[in-house]
Amino acid sequence: MQRLHRKRIEIATKLWSQILRGAFASREELVDTLRKEYERASIEPIRGKSKRNAHDKELVVVYLVGKHGLGIDPEEYSKVYKKLFDLELKCEEAIDRVLSGEDPKEVFNDLFGEITEDIVFRVVRTAYVAALLEFMDEDKLIDLLARLEEGMPELSDRFRRFKKFYIAFRIAEAIVAREIRNRLEKEALKHALCIKFGAEKSAPSDNEVRMIATEVLGMPEYLVNDVLKARDLELKPYVGKRRK
Repeated sequence: MQRLHRKRIEIATKLWSQILRGAFASREELVDTLRKEYERASIEPIRGKSKRNAHDKELVVVYLVGKHGLGIDPEEYSKVYKKLFDLELKCEEAIDRVLSGEDPKEVFNDLFGEITEDIVFRVVRTAYVAALLEFMDEDKLIDLLARLEEGMPELSDRFRRFKKFYIAFRIAEAIVAREIRNRLEKEALKHALCIKFGAEKSAPSDNEVRMIATEVLGMPEYLVNDVLKARDLELKPYVGKRRK
């Protein structure tokens, strides 16, 4: 749902105009500017409950918009990508190689020199943000997760928690986009997503959905609650000022 992330995409596009002029000497400078732009626009990075390194992780949005949205070629601008987006380049290469059938552990050791939970989920983040921004088919994310789970069973609980988060995010998006209007439709979507991701035991709670819809996607809480609690098939359209 790119339209729900319009502000992120606009900020990423603005940053690329500065990047190509050589405005940033380091990744840290770019992260700091991204943080300030988000604060001015009153938006949060794509995240769950944790805010740890949130703006550094959000650079994947800038990377994806530049490469896949604006068509800025990493080979043509190799110095720019190497200086600012070396991690994202490696993450996307890891995705491609794992999806092509290579052993995940061999891929991670080759590209990153180690296998840590943080690195594994940077790669997963690259894939799921690409899916959220419609630069990657969601089926590829599902395939990637299946291959990583098979190759890294020691992280099975972490993969389960990620699926729970991602399903909550998709439900929150549907609420904010007004594609689901009541609890019945929300439950139907949750059930369908749990089956799609093989995560029947990882269904997110309403509180998780509410947090993402309000804190990350910016919908007023009372409107989110209208959907989470409504049992009628129709909701009256919102007009007027926010309730007290």
